[in-house]
Amino acid sequence: MKPALGKVAYINCEPVYYGIEQGAIPAECRIVEGTPAELNCMLRAGELDLSVISAIEYACHSDRYLILPDLAIGSDGPAESVLLMSRVKPCDLDGESVRLSRDSLTSVFLVKLLLAKAFGVRPRFLPAGAETIDSLSEDVAGVLMIGDPALRARGQLPFTLDLGQAWKELTGLPFVFAVWAVRRDFYRDHREETHRLHRALLCSKRYSLARLDEICEAVCQRVRLDRDACATYLKERLSFDLTPRHLEGLRLFFTLLEAEGELKSTPPLEFIDAV
Repeated sequence: MKPALGKVAYINCEPVYYGIEQGAIPAECRIVEGTPAELNCMLRAGELDLSVISAIEYACHSDRYLILPDLAIGSDGPAESVLLMSRVKPCDLDGESVRLSRDSLTSVFLVKLLLAKAFGVRPRFLPAGAETIDSLSEDVAGVLMIGDPALRARGQLPFTLDLGQAWKELTGLPFVFAVWAVRRDFYRDHREETHRLHRALLCSKRYSLARLDEICEAVCQRVRLDRDACATYLKERLSFDLTPRHLEGLRLFFTLLEAEGELKSTPPLEFIDAV
């Protein structure tokens, strides 16, 4: 059976998967779509063999995974699709109710860290709900939104905190929201297969990044955004590399979470073998 490869069902994965899905880049795999949270669970449960996963999923279960080099979803400034939207300024959220997202683990940890470190506030965080901003109850001061819905939601509440931009202002570093990882047991038994698929993903990334205008044309109606907004998001906001600066930002994120008591320890960043 072909290995199962997870893909986030938002447009932020198109610049990595487009070449494979168009058939331009051969890849022996089955692509399975889901939210970041769903993919985390599926990889952990062995329902996927490789996947893009939340950075926090790796941190919490690094003994189960190895990272694929040169692949990530991050930002070096505004991300536009990871937003805390609120009725009051972020600095006034202390003790107020903030609704979290059920679709992203990394963003939940990041928003708590940023509000504490950058604004000195600790809201009362509520579990994720299914409501839209329109149906958000009046006693909820803010809501964390991610992905395509966040792209459409900007401006629907008076204040918007872009978590990518807030991280950059706090640390001067890029933020890594997600990495690509393989289960250690799968890699042990399917090393060459894993390396072939990793090479296919890298080739697909190069192919796709050279065709972002084509991708924007294909996805803008699907996510109900105009073409220019899609282009700005994919061309100027997101980063799909895992450079030394990205790794520095990732390590700092884990270190700060450990200091806050949110992680037991800062995990080592361990990769598949170089070939």
